[in-house]
Amino acid sequence: MTGTPKFRADHVGSLLRPPALLEARTRHEAGEIGEDELRAREDDAIAAAVRMQEESGVDVVTDGEFRRRDFRTGFVDAVDGMSMRTWDMPWQGSGGVTKLRSHTWVVTGRLKQRMRLAAGEAAYVLSRTAMPVKVTLIAPGFLVDRFWKDGETDKYYGSRGELGAEMAAITRAEIEALIAEGVSYVQLDNPGYGAFLGAHGAANPDSRAAFERMLNTDIAAVAGVERPAGVTIGMHVCRGNQSSMWMGEGDYEPIAEQMFATLPVDRFLLEYDDDRAGGFDPLRFVPRGRLVALGLVSSKTPAPEPADAVRRRIDEAAKLVDLDDLALSPQCGFASIADGGNLLSPEQEFAKLRLVADVAAATWGAND
Repeated sequence: MTGTPKFRADHVGSLLRPPALLEARTRHEAGEIGEDELRAREDDAIAAAVRMQEESGVDVVTDGEFRRRDFRTGFVDAVDGMSMRTWDMPWQGSGGVTKLRSHTWVVTGRLKQRMRLAAGEAAYVLSRTAMPVKVTLIAPGFLVDRFWKDGETDKYYGSRGELGAEMAAITRAEIEALIAEGVSYVQLDNPGYGAFLGAHGAANPDSRAAFERMLNTDIAAVAGVERPAGVTIGMHVCRGNQSSMWMGEGDYEPIAEQMFATLPVDRFLLEYDDDRAGGFDPLRFVPRGRLVALGLVSSKTPAPEPADAVRRRIDEAAKLVDLDDLALSPQCGFASIADGGNLLSPEQEFAKLRLVADVAAATWGAND
C-alpha cells in the first residue's frame, strides 16, 4: 500500500453545524419547509465549510457531514429494513456521567437499499473545490454489532455473519462508487472498537469473538478494493464523541496486533488527545508503509494545544513508527451528532484545524 497520499494535515470529517442549518433541519422535520429549501441551506453551509477548510491549510476537504443527522444516518437514510429506537445513553465527561437522549436503530426486516449512501454528498463537494475530497462512511462492523437485536433481527437473518456480509457488500459498493466519482479519500468510522480497548475489553469473555466478527466485517468491505493513484482508504477508531463527552477509555493493546496486521486500509486515524487512549506502545504493530494519523489535537476542548507539545508527541510516536508513516489530525470529528456538537466556537474549530496544518507543515514540509 505504498505510494498512497500522505495527507499529513488530516481531520476526521464532521464539523460544527451552523445554527441556521440546524434550524432549517428542525423546520424541515416539522414540515415547515420542503426538501428543496433544506437542500439549498445545506449547499450554502457546505460551501462556506469548504472555504473554511481551504483557508485553514488542511490537506483534505469534507462536507462536514452537513447532510446527516449523525455519523450513522448516511447508511440509515439509504437502506430500508431498520427501525429507530430512543433511549438514555450514559456519556462520560470531566464532570462525571451524564445521560443524553439518544437514537439507535435495530434491523427489523431484510435490508433493501433505495439509493447510494453518499452520492449527492460527494458530487457537491467535488464541485466546490479543487482540493482532495474525503467522504466518511460508517463501518459495517459497527452496524452489525449495534443494529442486531436477538429476538427481532434473527427473524430475518440467520446470523450476525449473514447480516454483516450484506452490510459489508453495500459499503464496499459505495466505496468503489465514490472512488469512480473522483473522491480521493474514503474513511470508515467505527466507534465500536472502543468496547475492546484497555482492561474493560479484556474483562468480557465474549469480547474476542465479538471483536473478530466486527473486524472481519470491516475487512470484507475493503479487501481488494482497487485504488487508483492518489486514492486512499482509512479507518478511524473512536471512543465516542458528543457534546465534548465520550463513552470509552483504554489503550489499543488488546486489538492492535490483529487489527493493524489484517485490516487492509492505507491509514489508521487513532485518538491520542489525552490519557484515555493510553500510550504509543501499540503502534509497534503497525506494518511499514501503513500511515497513522495521530489524533493529538482535541476536538472536544476549546483551547488550542501548544504546537511544540504536539510536535514532541509526534517525535515520541516516531520512535515506534517511522516519521514518514505518520500524519496529524484532531482525535475525532467536531460534531458526530448534528445537534450534539462539541463545546467549541466556529473560530476555535478553525484554530484547531489551522494548528494541525501548521504543525504538519513544520514537521513534514508544506507540500509533503
